[in-house]
Amino acid sequence: MESRRNSGISEGKRTVFRARAQLRGGGLPLYLPRPGSAKFAACALYSMDYRDADLLLQLTRRWVPEWATADLDIALIEKGGSDRCYYRVTARAGQEGPESVIVMVYTDRRPDNASFFPATEVLGLSGARCPKIYHHDPAERLAWIEDLGQRDLWEYRGDNEQRMDLYQSTLRQVARLHRLKWDEIPEHLAGNLQPPFDEKLYRWEQDYFFDQFAARFSAAEMERLEEIRAQQEFTELREALASLPRSPVHRDFQSQNVIVKDGKTWLIDYQGLRQGRPEYDLASLLYDPYVSLSEAERAVLRDYYFALQRDGGPECTAEVYAMCACQRLMQALGAYGKLGVGDGKTAFLQHIAPAVENLRTVLHASGLLPGLFEVLTLRESALCEAGFAASP
Repeated sequence: MESRRNSGISEGKRTVFRARAQLRGGGLPLYLPRPGSAKFAACALYSMDYRDADLLLQLTRRWVPEWATADLDIALIEKGGSDRCYYRVTARAGQEGPESVIVMVYTDRRPDNASFFPATEVLGLSGARCPKIYHHDPAERLAWIEDLGQRDLWEYRGDNEQRMDLYQSTLRQVARLHRLKWDEIPEHLAGNLQPPFDEKLYRWEQDYFFDQFAARFSAAEMERLEEIRAQQEFTELREALASLPRSPVHRDFQSQNVIVKDGKTWLIDYQGLRQGRPEYDLASLLYDPYVSLSEAERAVLRDYYFALQRDGGPECTAEVYAMCACQRLMQALGAYGKLGVGDGKTAFLQHIAPAVENLRTVLHASGLLPGLFEVLTLRESALCEAGFAASP
């Protein structure tokens, strides 16, 4: 899960660093938005010192079509939960070629970073819309990617006229991925994607929830939390999901990982693509803690997606959808605890309350995991102790 990111650059609203990158042909202004954490600052400084800025812009001229002699501006795009850095490089007015591109700088600390590139090809095979890659330099861990713009699905959360249409468009895109047969993916791509959802991964998600979230925020004592974690219902849930047929899935399918451009939706941040249940992606989007959907809206969108898959797509059920929603929301809460407290990124803590409410909603409606209600009773002071105070 990744927190809300600030994609645009506006000097009137945000503090920026101004530096000079000495390039052939003269100096060029380099704008760096002030990052929100020490870790992010370290990432920016490591990636964008003067020598690196010079090199990055020279390489951009080499790899972006028709930009060989372009005058360029560069800006850091803030990201919340990953160790990747993104930069928007913009050509001056009148320049041929694209108006802007995204440069991704990544590390080898997360194995899914390199999986972004075969995942892009898999999405292309499925017919789902995703950004094209102008060039990838795996040795330097750099990539130049199509810039789809700065408006994601999250930004339409309050748009009652367009929101449902955009959600349906988004579901049509991911349904294409889910309909792709795994054996239709070439081995050189499939072998470089992330490991599939299996009982071990579902167990990891549950442990992540108990270790990173429940241990920090639940009102239950640690001994009681361990008793609940060991209950058979959690074993049965992960074993049941692991026994079902699998399809290619996005893995982090939520409102900030869908870009809206020219009224169409595009998938991004899909480096976690792997085999899993399509209902996991569906639940990730419809129970996304970043957006408040009513139960009526969720029901309409769920049924819309199920209808998309009835003719030749994977078989989906409301029961499995509820099971996947439990798993996904436990994983999300674990991520908020780890990032918000463990990594000091307190902005993630604001998503805990809606995620807890969404999980309670699923539990009430489905009857699954009755022992989880006790875990979801939180200590009143927990969020304040972790550094988050809700706005009055």
